Amino acid sequence: MISSIQIVAVAAALVLGGCSGGGGLTTGSLFGSSQATSVAAAQPVVTSSDRVVQVAAVSARAAKCGFNFDATALKTSFMTAEAKLADGQAALDKTEREFDTLRGKVATAISKEPDFCSDSKTRDIKADLTRHLAGDFTPKQAKVADPALLAAAGPKAREVINPDFLTDKNASKTKRVEE
Repeated sequence: MISSIQIVAVAAALVLGGCSGGGGLTTGSLFGSSQATSVAAAQPVVTSSDRVVQVAAVSARAAKCGFNFDATALKTSFMTAEAKLADGQAALDKTEREFDTLRGKVATAISKEPDFCSDSKTRDIKADLTRHLAGDFTPKQAKVADPALLAAAGPKAREVINPDFLTDKNASKTKRVEE
């Protein structure tokens, strides 16, 4: 005769087996692997600010490395493309202010780097600049954070353990510290 404890144990084993990585019931098996793949491959939404960061930074870098291009014409072309996507004149004015501010900050940050224009950076800048001059202003995915962009972004912050938590149980466990 099978006891109720044995039935519960078998049911628990089946449930846990179905949730494990060793086959069985998965979200991929429920929805089909093509749907799981398409969800994983979904691209993030690109905002106006994302495009501003890309184009303004490339413009500043190209100027620093002595590329022969018309920075004003690039900005005009970019703003014309943004005008088609903007939600009114206020949004377009904000985009232009962001462009000018970020371009200036990146230019200032990289002006202090005498060896900024390495062969690999100039290849990347040339590829991006060529793309932007052709009217493609989509941002590329950065492989590694560029120090010039990080410096232009402002102070860095991180979470650290709050020493007050050891003596005051009402204090938060961590606190934000700007560097």
